[in-house]
Amino acid sequence: MTTETVRAILAILIVGIFMIITGLMLVMPLFIEEGVMMGEYADFFAKTSSIYVGIVGVVIGYYFGRSSDGDNKNKPSSPKPNS
Repeated sequence: MTTETVRAILAILIVGIFMIITGLMLVMPLFIEEGVMMGEYADFFAKTSSIYVGIVGVVIGYYFGRSSDGDNKNKPSSPKPNS
């Protein structure tokens, strides 16, 4: 299994889980028997989603933000400007 295949599988899993969590949080107030104050729930949803969006961003940045070794071998280094 190549690195690109593993990264693709991880990306699909991460985005899929992210979408499932978001979908469940959106429909949760519809299935709760006791009344839900939508203003309070909107604040809860905003705070909670910002936390897990940050976590997902860190994971995706870690896995996909770095270049592979093969990408850097064929690129010439750029000269530094003299100041």
